[in-house]
Amino acid sequence: MNKKSKRVLHHANTLVVALASIGLFVLLTLFLTKASGFQLDLTTNKQYTLSDQTTTVLGKLPDHIKVEVFTNNDADGELVTREITDLVGEYAKKSSKLDVHAYSLVQQPELARQYNLSSSSIVLTYGEKTQTIAFQEMFGSGDSSSYTFLGESKLTGALNSLIATETHKAYVLAGHGEFPLSRLTQLTAGLKADNTEVEELQLYQAGAIPDDADLLMIVAPETDLSDEELKLIETYLDGKGKLFLSLGFNPDMKSDWKNIDALMKKYGVTDQHAIAVDKTNTQLYDPLTVVPSYENHAITEKLRESKVYPMTYLSVALNATAEAPEGMTVSPLLSTSTESYGETDLAGLLQSTSEYAEGKDLNGPLYLGYAVDDADGNPKVVLLGTSFFLTDDQIAEQGNKDFALNSINYLSGNVSDLTIRAREQQQYETAYLTAPQARYILIGTMIVFPLLFVLAGVLLWWRRRRV
Repeated sequence: MNKKSKRVLHHANTLVVALASIGLFVLLTLFLTKASGFQLDLTTNKQYTLSDQTTTVLGKLPDHIKVEVFTNNDADGELVTREITDLVGEYAKKSSKLDVHAYSLVQQPELARQYNLSSSSIVLTYGEKTQTIAFQEMFGSGDSSSYTFLGESKLTGALNSLIATETHKAYVLAGHGEFPLSRLTQLTAGLKADNTEVEELQLYQAGAIPDDADLLMIVAPETDLSDEELKLIETYLDGKGKLFLSLGFNPDMKSDWKNIDALMKKYGVTDQHAIAVDKTNTQLYDPLTVVPSYENHAITEKLRESKVYPMTYLSVALNATAEAPEGMTVSPLLSTSTESYGETDLAGLLQSTSEYAEGKDLNGPLYLGYAVDDADGNPKVVLLGTSFFLTDDQIAEQGNKDFALNSINYLSGNVSDLTIRAREQQQYETAYLTAPQARYILIGTMIVFPLLFVLAGVLLWWRRRRV
């Protein structure tokens, strides 16, 4: 082969190699573009892996949803801010329909005031509907070295509520000393976010429970129902009606609550006319402020797993009847500790003279709430021994809001609050380095490792030159 042929072959080989290199580069670029969302989660609790429920909700978003994250790093700390911003980032990777914007609560107070924000929060907007999730709602307690992160459950539930088309109507009974809606604004706002409209009902004036009522709520009645009101409520419940009844406080409840007690007994629950006193599971060193345990039920399942407990005050002890009404299932929801007791001297209780009286007071544990399902297994009634945890000044405490909304949503059939297990996260620890340790790390990363790479490059160059 002459020199000219060799030269042509050499150039042809060079051209082929160049074209192949360009082709490989293009293919690699296309692959990396397609795989830009790929990541490998090596954390022990799959911290950056979203659940199947979340992926399903993100996949059915009908249109763009604006996600505004208002942070205050000075107040919340780096850990809280990073947990939530990382979570929102993972959602944005999964769906291009989430328009994420980050703001400083301190630097943009005018924008925060538009949403009535007083603390760091996520605001979701879809059309005319808005959902707000406070950062503090996304964290629960763990042991001394861990905490629970509820962010995915809260955020996915809020997104699902925004896009839900089914609505519900709840009526809150008035006229018996119940809490007015003005004391339940946070509860009603939470229900509205879950597509449940709430309206007050004067049953004497209305003459009947409206046909569009999906749920009747009786919150903290002090005086008894009239005979006529009891008949109207029973007629409503004999059909497809559902009832959420949370008791108030009346020192003469044993003699005054004849019809309220009759209504509860119809669904297999009796009022024991005693107030729970618990010096073990308590809060604020007040034995009348009880932190009850959860019993097994769909309402409490996720909350128990997440270690999010309510905090109840002046709770009336309840008990199931010896036999459940025919076809119905009566299930306990909340219970006190074995060291608790039920104070029957309610007059003395008001004078702060509560002491256990053997043979007179009730022995613990006590039940503070029940759920009743009908013969078809459908939710029918939720009966609770306390209502103070629903008020605006207490609902933000611990798991009060979560338990309240779970109970009401369970009755109304609203499944927007998905059961996504909370993540158990390890507390971050600060590593403090001594001066020699810091110096060794600096020398190693800034001098030793770069020099090793340079020497390796020089050695390769020298060997190629000799060849």
